[in-house]
Amino acid sequence: MFNCNSLSLLNFTYYFKLSLGICMVIIPFIFLEYLVIRIIRYKEKHHKINKYFIKKRFKEFFYIVVIFLLAYTLNSVIQTPNNKCSLYANRKVISAYKDNLEVVNNSNLSDNSKKEYMDKVLTMAYDNYTKGKTTDITLKLKQEIKKEESVKVEKLNNTNNFLNETDNKKLNGVYVQNGVFYYKGYISGNYSTYSGTNCPSNPLKEGYNNPYGYNNYFYNRLTKFIEEANKNGYKITMSTQGCRTYQTQVNYYNTMERGRAAPPGWSLHGLGIASDLEFYQKDGSVCPSGRNDYSCPSMGWAHQNASKFGLTFPLLYASYREDWHIEPINKQKY
Repeated sequence: MFNCNSLSLLNFTYYFKLSLGICMVIIPFIFLEYLVIRIIRYKEKHHKINKYFIKKRFKEFFYIVVIFLLAYTLNSVIQTPNNKCSLYANRKVISAYKDNLEVVNNSNLSDNSKKEYMDKVLTMAYDNYTKGKTTDITLKLKQEIKKEESVKVEKLNNTNNFLNETDNKKLNGVYVQNGVFYYKGYISGNYSTYSGTNCPSNPLKEGYNNPYGYNNYFYNRLTKFIEEANKNGYKITMSTQGCRTYQTQVNYYNTMERGRAAPPGWSLHGLGIASDLEFYQKDGSVCPSGRNDYSCPSMGWAHQNASKFGLTFPLLYASYREDWHIEPINKQKY
């Protein structure tokens, strides 16, 4: 069965269907109206219609018929019960999908679980649309995610001692309790809540265990993760930008394509609990763009094993996919 768990693909399908509808209905209607007007005006002017005029109009009519038939055929091909993308491609379903995409991406679930939840969102949104239901998709989604996250964290705590870290000392506004990273949430207009405003100028002298400005416990997890990758023959390196300043985020936001960089003050990079990884091939070269888990084995290993170290790649299924961005698997605002 065809899957369509992608915002860009849903939008493309919606506008493609809209274009087919225009080719089947609006263009023929406008042309026929135009044709009738031309015939009436020609007859008023010449008092009769000659065969050359009819021949020319028939040729134009033939082109419109071809356009209509092509659009009708394409529309019949995509409008099948097994084509989920076509079924879900309407504004209400897409809007519900978009509204809940952030809820899923900000959760601490595995990438496969996130994909499954977005499949559920599409199904629920389509049911609401076709059957007139009023299910609160966001509320139900949050309840299910919270339940699964609790089970997952409990399992991880039973198998990984490092997920039981507790340290109430705030480094850059972040503290850790029972393996959960607590950070101050962004409040518009309150500069003290903006990430990147308290990056250490000299991390090693300010209580950090690394020279980059990463949170100590996040750095510990990341280091163990990379060491284990090396033991298995995969080369991965972390960014030396452990804490991204507010001004740096402003520069990224203003120079990158909109939606690519988080708004200034929002990024977890500014709190030292996110990193951008670099993945390498067996020959020591950096994995190129357009890669996947198979063409870049070190990245494939990272995506499969991150959760074992209390880490996650939350943007694998975002509108702008980032296969290199890694964060703690369990984090929460305070």
